[in-house]
Amino acid sequence: MVNILHRVTASPALDEEAMDEFRHQWHVYRKLVDRDYLSHRAVCAMLHQVIVAEVKRPFRFLDLACGDASMTVAALRDTSVSHYHGIDLSAPALASARKTTEALSCPVELEQSDFVSALRERPESTDVAWIGLSLHHLQTPDKQTLMRAIRSAVGKNGFFMIYEPFRREGESQPAYLDRFEQTNHCSWSALAPDEWASIMKHVRAADFPEPSSVWTQLGRDAGFVQVRELFTDPTGFFKVFCFRP
Repeated sequence: MVNILHRVTASPALDEEAMDEFRHQWHVYRKLVDRDYLSHRAVCAMLHQVIVAEVKRPFRFLDLACGDASMTVAALRDTSVSHYHGIDLSAPALASARKTTEALSCPVELEQSDFVSALRERPESTDVAWIGLSLHHLQTPDKQTLMRAIRSAVGKNGFFMIYEPFRREGESQPAYLDRFEQTNHCSWSALAPDEWASIMKHVRAADFPEPSSVWTQLGRDAGFVQVRELFTDPTGFFKVFCFRP
């Protein structure tokens, strides 16, 4: 039986305008996921594969910016997960996550919070920490601060995995954004014009990817000894990294 705990650090109440905005953004995001434009299927399989191969004991799982938790719950099936902790700022996303995580046969804690604040304040340790397509919203020094907090949380035997966009070596932020638009505008053909415009508005305002060398160095500077690149999506925009002490 799944035990659901909520540690709410922000008001779950949303006005109708905010709800409409969330519904629109979630609808667009689900289009990307359902058509696998962001390689969620391969990434889910990769996360599951690493956990099965490298975790030989019951483990605690920390899911940062968990959203509806659908991908991570799928990755955790048939593993020895003993506790799931999902953190997200969105109350509607956590409402969906509550239903999704019923598939897990372990205690589940869902926390409504900004994941940066939650990591700064959380005293608990974890064995496996995961974040997907969210860490790149932070500026480089803030990425470093968060990764140091995660390094402390996973201890000497845990690990941290990320799935994030990356820039080519030597590529500027404006050049990356232009390449992103030129490449994906044609490829993401299922999106309506207003949906594509919404994505590009978000990407240009809030995406700050790092080159692979910087992602690697951020991990080492945070105290991780081993850094592995496990996957690059076919479009050359996203990578999976694994950081170990």
